[in-house]
Parts: sequence; C-alpha cells; structure tokens
Amino acid sequence: LCKPTSTICPSCRQHITTQVTYRLGKLSYLLCTSLCMVGCCFGCCFVPFFVRIFKDADHYCPYCHFHIYRYKRL
Repeated sequence: LCKPTSTICPSCRQHITTQVTYRLGKLSYLLCTSLCMVGCCFGCCFVPFFVRIFKDADHYCPYCHFHIYRYKRL
C-alpha cells in the first residue's frame, strides 16, 4: 500500500502530507482477466477490483487538491 508522503505542493507551495486515493489500473484488469481465464468466473475474478494493493495510487494536496503523483502498480 502507498502511504501519504510529506512534500511541498508545486501548486500552492505549502508543506503538506499527501492525501492518497486509489483507482483501478492495468494490474487490476490484468488480474481479473487472468483469474477469469483460469476458471474463477463466479465472482472470484472481481476481487482485484476491491483490494487496494492491486490498485494505482494518486497523491493529492489536501489544501488545493492538486494532483501531485500517480503510483502505477504495473
């Protein structure tokens, strides 16, 4: 999991600790497709869509909501 990071926001120039949000990325879709191809079609293949460790992480400034960085799992 990605942890909030201390940095200086390039937009508002405040010293911040980033706010992390998670979004679906290539790894989530790849795992879902792989699980479906192996035979896990009865709902198990959707697990990567709900588990944070398989998602990409976006870091935002908590003050101005500027997008600082996206950590891509794949």
